[in-house]
Amino acid sequence: MAATLNLRPKKVKGGLQLDLSNKGLASVHEEVFHVNDLQYLHLNNNRLTRIPESLGRLQKLRRLDAFDNLLTSLPQATISLMELKELYAYNNKLTELPDGMDALQKLERLLVRDNKLEKIPAEIYLLANLKMFDASRNKISSLPPGIEKMQSLTKLCLSGNEITEVPKGVCLLPDLAELSVGSNPIRRLPDDISRLGKLKTLDIVDCQFDEFPRQVLHLKALEELYAGQTMGKKFFVLPDEVGNLEHLSLLSLSKNRLRTLPSTVSRLHKLRKISLRHNEFETFPEVLCKLPELEVVDFRDNMITRLTTTLEKATKLKDLDVSGNPLTYPPRNICRQGTDAIMAFLKEDAEKENELFRKEFSRLSLLKVEPQQIKAIARSLGLSDSAIRYIQERFPDDILYQVLMTWRELEGADATLDRLEATLNKLGLYELTEPSNQIARHTGVDLESGEMAVVPVRAVSGRSSGSKYVGVSVDSRFPIVELERLDNASCLGDGGFSSAHRAFHRGWGESVVFKRLLNHRTEKSEQQLLYSEARKLKLAGTSPYVISLLGVCLDPNFAIVMPYMENGSLAGLLQAVDVPWALRWRMAHEISLGMTFLHCQNPQILHCDLKTENMILDDDFNVKISDFGLWKWTDLRVGSETNPTGATRTHAPPEYFTDANRPPTDKFDVYSYGVLLWEIVKRNPPFPYAASSAHGSPAVPTDQRPDVGSVPSESSELYVVNQLIQSCCSQNPEDRPDFKECGDRLSDVTNGYESVHFLKAIIYVQKEKARRK
Repeated sequence: MAATLNLRPKKVKGGLQLDLSNKGLASVHEEVFHVNDLQYLHLNNNRLTRIPESLGRLQKLRRLDAFDNLLTSLPQATISLMELKELYAYNNKLTELPDGMDALQKLERLLVRDNKLEKIPAEIYLLANLKMFDASRNKISSLPPGIEKMQSLTKLCLSGNEITEVPKGVCLLPDLAELSVGSNPIRRLPDDISRLGKLKTLDIVDCQFDEFPRQVLHLKALEELYAGQTMGKKFFVLPDEVGNLEHLSLLSLSKNRLRTLPSTVSRLHKLRKISLRHNEFETFPEVLCKLPELEVVDFRDNMITRLTTTLEKATKLKDLDVSGNPLTYPPRNICRQGTDAIMAFLKEDAEKENELFRKEFSRLSLLKVEPQQIKAIARSLGLSDSAIRYIQERFPDDILYQVLMTWRELEGADATLDRLEATLNKLGLYELTEPSNQIARHTGVDLESGEMAVVPVRAVSGRSSGSKYVGVSVDSRFPIVELERLDNASCLGDGGFSSAHRAFHRGWGESVVFKRLLNHRTEKSEQQLLYSEARKLKLAGTSPYVISLLGVCLDPNFAIVMPYMENGSLAGLLQAVDVPWALRWRMAHEISLGMTFLHCQNPQILHCDLKTENMILDDDFNVKISDFGLWKWTDLRVGSETNPTGATRTHAPPEYFTDANRPPTDKFDVYSYGVLLWEIVKRNPPFPYAASSAHGSPAVPTDQRPDVGSVPSESSELYVVNQLIQSCCSQNPEDRPDFKECGDRLSDVTNGYESVHFLKAIIYVQKEKARRK
């Protein structure tokens, strides 16, 4: 061997190096271990089955490369190499590590992945300077306690083993920047993983979570998230809170049966690469077109038929893979030519669309619109008052056209004709979006408030309405429900101007609730209020935590149709059953998520009457926020002429009573939510000893609240909720959290429960309800 191998070391990095890699060696010549000053020894990519114990002579060795061999063990003499800093023994057949590994106190890197190790010796945790430990793709089923002792660790890789849980001690590693636990039968991450404030890379690919591990959403420093195939065969939903990971540059979500991305993905301004391969997308997510740094998109093997022209706005995109999709647009021959050809095609078509926009805007500018209507349009499109004044002064003869073009320039890809049409319809300006013969006449609109105008009912499906009541115009996107198809109607209750009824829809084979104007109350303002409720319901009902709109009735009078929930209201359930804590916290969390959705709309939607009576429950006791009578866009008062009573007084914040001219803000709802949380904990209405709500309400401006001191706090979760109630009910609105923060705090509570806890709670409640009937 000595005759054929060059055993003369070279001087590199201030030390001696001997490179015997890729030599086809089956053994190591003894002369190698005579070089006492050797610091770097490369034996990788050979056919070695053993390394001689003579290795112990190399007392100055700093790095040993033994990877890509056939080693079944490392020499025991390895532990005598006191200067060793790097040991690479991956891709061998190791079944164990030498005893006494804690002797290697200068060791910084230990890579033993792709071996046959079944356990990790606890003494490894005593390696005070170890920064990288990679034991991926072995046969390890558990780790010994004490991993928190590895305080210098920055990279820990345990993927591809048989580990069922991440040791809690991992969460106590202050400098950990990379954690890989993918391809393990892990069903849950530790709650304290959020303590890893420096974690930048997380691999949870092919784990077995029942739902997206929300603990991940608290890792604010995260830059790379690998979460492909984490849900097995279950349908995967990416939470809205993913938008909080503002440093994310890589997101891998392959093989998760995803169908949509939340709009909050648009906040990921640093995202450069996203993999959505092998999901169930039918349309290309528009939200990706808003990411300024996006370079690589892997969208292979989905069900997309069309790409959107707004994708051409992603100017940094250089690698787009949409193979394996049934694309009809762009044409297949374009797609086969690659990213540049696709982007050029989309850019050309986008320019054609822009020309259509300009023509459409020009057409609108020729229609007669009053100056105050133009101002309302501009405000609804999001233009500031200063921008409106500038346009009025600069273009007095072409105001509408300039408003529309300014909006188009500011919004870019978001300035769609559909969005413009919806805005104009919301303002009641139907003549700008529909042929004049479709609507008999326009009878007025409150332009400053943005409420829908009341107009005569128009013909539906070619059949004229014979109603003796004045109706309202209906958005063409509203499904029409024929009242005669609703059988066995029974009244559930009357309000000030409307009544709610339960009925059975013959065609659908299910019970519904319809809310309609009372026969003796047909004033236009009340019709506006109910129609406004339908419009907000249509928008808000896209959230899983808000009651959905099934359709509207037009004849004999206007009504909105919603699903019927057998489990009734949260108030009724709390009064009837001592609901287990797990289910109470889940309900509280779902309400916070629903309110977060409402407050994130543009324009923002306020509820203004949050209370347990307005939270209804589906078959699995999931919350659906309901009762839309008081819901307002943010520029409206809580009370109005059509609803002079306003919010429920026991749940209204102090500013509601002290300043009659103050419009509500999102902090109004947060205060009410604090009172609602008190109801959930105590199972009582607020101010139970007050003679009436009017008796209790004067105490609110003087900083009196429902008795928070009576809320138990003996457990950590009750303490968290107690603190949240106090924060929500702060006297100063600015001191109250937003609903996103409320949701984050409550997710910390709900994450303490497994799915089985919620299931047991539901079964218990069902049994208790049945018993009490």
